[in-house]
Amino acid sequence: MFTTLQKSAKKIMGGRESVKVAIVQISQAYMDKEKSIERACAAIKEAGENGAELIVFPENWLAGYPYWTEGWNTERLKWIAGRVRFHDAAIMAPSEDTEKIGQAARTANAYVVMGCNEIDPRPEVDTIYSSLIYFSRDGSLMGRHRKLMPTGQEKTFWGMGDASDLVVFETDIGRIGGLICGEHAMTLVRAALIAQGEDFHVSVWHGSFALHKGLTLVEADTEGVFFGQALARAHSVESGAFTLLASSIFDDNDIPEDFPYKKGDPDFRNYHHSNGGSTIINPLGVPIAGPVHNQPTILYAECHAWMRKAHNAILDTMGHYARPDVLQLLIRDEMGWRLLTSNKKLAPVLRDALLHSAERHDVDGEKVIQIASGNIEAE
Repeated sequence: MFTTLQKSAKKIMGGRESVKVAIVQISQAYMDKEKSIERACAAIKEAGENGAELIVFPENWLAGYPYWTEGWNTERLKWIAGRVRFHDAAIMAPSEDTEKIGQAARTANAYVVMGCNEIDPRPEVDTIYSSLIYFSRDGSLMGRHRKLMPTGQEKTFWGMGDASDLVVFETDIGRIGGLICGEHAMTLVRAALIAQGEDFHVSVWHGSFALHKGLTLVEADTEGVFFGQALARAHSVESGAFTLLASSIFDDNDIPEDFPYKKGDPDFRNYHHSNGGSTIINPLGVPIAGPVHNQPTILYAECHAWMRKAHNAILDTMGHYARPDVLQLLIRDEMGWRLLTSNKKLAPVLRDALLHSAERHDVDGEKVIQIASGNIEAE
């Protein structure tokens, strides 16, 4: 629509005019890691052949969201069998499994973001996380993000992530970040990614669901009330990024015959809300592709840099539309408390608060200021 007349010194979207993106909305082979990876590689190949340079899969796509219900009254043998399948279907990074996906990304010459159940690689730990794993277009692992706070019953399946991977990846097509499902309701977490200058935000969900009706808490959305859409569109407006809302679709024919929880089992019926709804949203919060419900597809959109530039002329969230003298965001990681933005100057009110706290705890106030500003590392 708009042609650049001269080269910009500011590399929005890596300096690209446009980038084609894709969301893979197909069913996985439920709790079957090997077959799911085969499907993933085929979908990555297809999307790459169609020109996509960023390819996204939904929440826990590899190899399935834990739809079943557990409690102290769960039958013992059923619980054991379900947990063993869940353990064995989890992916480890790095591993031969990630190498296969990386090879597909390299062949497609595309960045790939995979929603998965990820098992901790340390030999003494078997904790499983709800994660996003990022692959570069050369097939290498760029990094991961583990869900910070599993929602409700999810806490019985997944561990909690930390600040070490609350990051945005800089690439030749732009800066890519992502969050998982209910993390989008964690306002400060979203602000942490916005503060790192996302061009593309990956927003993954296990379906388009409503929380206010039906026999179970989570039911398929048939009224357009899925709050994930509202949160994803809001994030685009607030960040000025393109948001790829990847929402699962699940074919119950993919449930293995020998899976301990059968179709119709009262403890395994909460998967009907995985009915798709994937959407690609522009920086003004307007869908430019989708939502698509109740059918498998690969959803595509061409994302134009001029949309980011025009948005930021109005709402430069971390620039002229920010008030760092009133509000600033600190993140706590292995370095201690620190500012996330490239502007490391603390607002006077925050500086005063830190000095006051340091005095009360009899520590060096100026050192605290330097650590919070990111100028020195905490000991």
